[in-house]
Amino acid sequence: ECARAFAGTTSLNPMQSTVFETAFHRRENMLVCAPTGAGKTNVALLTVTAHFRDVGLIRSYDNEDENSNGILETGQKVVYIAPMKALAQEVV
Repeated sequence: ECARAFAGTTSLNPMQSTVFETAFHRRENMLVCAPTGAGKTNVALLTVTAHFRDVGLIRSYDNEDENSNGILETGQKVVYIAPMKALAQEVV
């Protein structure tokens, strides 16, 4: 189910590949500084997806639960702060 968050994405760019281990497999703070268009939003979504996986809100390939349909329960929210309204709308 984690893959559904990135449907249509076939690979990570070099910046995303560099931070992937921390973003997706560790629960620690990160600061990502990169130019516009470098893929920082996808890195943020990686961390959100990993958190939902870690707390059991979505399935991972390691934890297949046939009773789960991969849909988040009502009331689960993430606050995403973006510097521009257009970027925030892209994520919604």
